[in-house]
Amino acid sequence: MIEAWYEGHTDKPVIVTTGEDLERVLDDVVAAGALQMAQLITDGDTNKPHLFVGLNGDRGTLRYAAPDVPTSYSKNTGTPFPLPEWEDITYYFGRADFEYPDDAEIPVTVVREAAHEFLTTAGQRPTGVEWTSAQDWP
Repeated sequence: MIEAWYEGHTDKPVIVTTGEDLERVLDDVVAAGALQMAQLITDGDTNKPHLFVGLNGDRGTLRYAAPDVPTSYSKNTGTPFPLPEWEDITYYFGRADFEYPDDAEIPVTVVREAAHEFLTTAGQRPTGVEWTSAQDWP
């Protein structure tokens, strides 16, 4: 089970137990507008692994954190998406904004698959994604 926190659900999370539940959450995030994120928390415990899932049209970002793993960002090792005109990749979670490395955006299909893997593995860092440590981010 994971709790999903996102725009419209910042005071009470959505409980996610199935892939269908997760798809509804991700579709809600998309409907909230470009560059929005959801925070997925394992068992609703902030001391357990959590995954931020950012969605923006055909691309998105991931940020993974767990007590025993350094915070990691998704890394695009293929052709990077063009930077926005303001030259920063910034995603929004409620009123907070999070900057990401220039190569953090990956195809949205990979982002969605990673969110499903996070759910089905009870919070393990998704394996179908290249990761970079926050320590390596300039």
